[in-house]
Amino acid sequence: MKYLLSLILFTVVFIADAQTFRPDLHNLQAWEIANRKVETFQDVEKKAVQFSQKIGQGFMILKDYEFSSGTIEFDVKGKNIPQQSFVGIAFHVQDTNRCEVVYFRPFNFMNPDTIRRPRSVQYVSHPDYPWDKLRADHTGKYENKVNPVPNPEDWFHAKITVNGKSIKVYVNYASKPSLEVESLGNLSAGKIALWTGMMSGGSFANLEITSAKGSIPYGNNPKSGKYISVGDAKLYYEIYGQGEPIVLLHGGVYGYIDEFAPFIERFSKDHQVICIATRGHGKSEIGTAPFTWQQRADDAYKVIRSITRDSVTVLGFSDGGYAGYKLAATHPELVKKLIAIGSGDRPRNRKVDKANYTPDLLLGQAKEYFESRLVLMPEPKRWAECLTKLNKLYNEDVLSKETFEKIKCPVLVMGGDRDDGHPVEALTAVYRYTPGSKLTIVPGCHHVVFFCNFPAVWESIVPFIY
Repeated sequence: MKYLLSLILFTVVFIADAQTFRPDLHNLQAWEIANRKVETFQDVEKKAVQFSQKIGQGFMILKDYEFSSGTIEFDVKGKNIPQQSFVGIAFHVQDTNRCEVVYFRPFNFMNPDTIRRPRSVQYVSHPDYPWDKLRADHTGKYENKVNPVPNPEDWFHAKITVNGKSIKVYVNYASKPSLEVESLGNLSAGKIALWTGMMSGGSFANLEITSAKGSIPYGNNPKSGKYISVGDAKLYYEIYGQGEPIVLLHGGVYGYIDEFAPFIERFSKDHQVICIATRGHGKSEIGTAPFTWQQRADDAYKVIRSITRDSVTVLGFSDGGYAGYKLAATHPELVKKLIAIGSGDRPRNRKVDKANYTPDLLLGQAKEYFESRLVLMPEPKRWAECLTKLNKLYNEDVLSKETFEKIKCPVLVMGGDRDDGHPVEALTAVYRYTPGSKLTIVPGCHHVVFFCNFPAVWESIVPFIY
């Protein structure tokens, strides 16, 4: 449970900060390091990391962050040693062989050879477009000199903007880009990594990522937000797009509608997307009754039936997955397909750490994040009561074989192979108990798999839904 808290904090705090995220370079557990040794150090006011030198490319990959378009800024320092200082950023990273990279050759910044200065900053797309192929086939198009020109031995600031196919590279806060190219990759999203090239070390600091996921305020959108009374509580929901309805049920405690931003953006192109805020989350009231998984399903049923008489596809994450299981089991006429992410078997005698959420605990973990959530809540003074209800739900309610066996619709069960709270064994149990189900395990990911590796999640969902 403690790991789950820190993971979700890591993956969602950037949402509350206007889509800007500043990862901690000294928290090496948040990074996957490939083909280099990395040491942390303090350089005046910079929390920095130093890469060792080695043959081949070196990567320090941010584990639980998905980048599509936006801005990447960082400070970097290389060396004035020919062919031993290639430093930059990889983005849209699928693995160490498939990514796009913008990198610098500091040894060319002030090179007296005028032919080499225009080779100071380079764009490549691996594996199809390495630097030598681009230089041979498109001389001068994917590399250029830098302006202003930094000292090749000093720190300098770089900013990379990615806007669809357009990629621009700025140095030391210049108003004009040093390099402007169109992407050669077919990757629309992936991870971000600090990068060094052949026989290169390098130092990095002050990484800042601003994700351009659009300006729609999911979860607090007066243009699409509505309320419905479900008896003892008034629930908030939002609707996007047109077409066959798909219902999104978010996670608990930290979860809310906005965590589904990448799904909403894609599904709303050809579906009516119904996003429901569960009791005590965001703009929904808490009510007076105890929280149960069946209650969550009943609430969702009332919201859905107030909107459509059609059958629906349901995608639920964590708590939302459990509500989806109950909804599919008790209303087979309503749910035609179910995707449950990070929602494993919860038998009566399972051994897990007891939930004990309190306002002090959560504010200590993510003060700005939960303060922003409290502003949305219609009953912020009841937050402690809401958490007590959630603790009781997590510690006492059971959802296992007796529910899964009743589900008649196709079910896609999904999770990460490193999810301590919902291990592979628990996900596999759901798969075994549920007739006609499918199972997807995303390697290298913890609980929030769609933040960890959205392309893999999406590629699994598409053939299931479409």
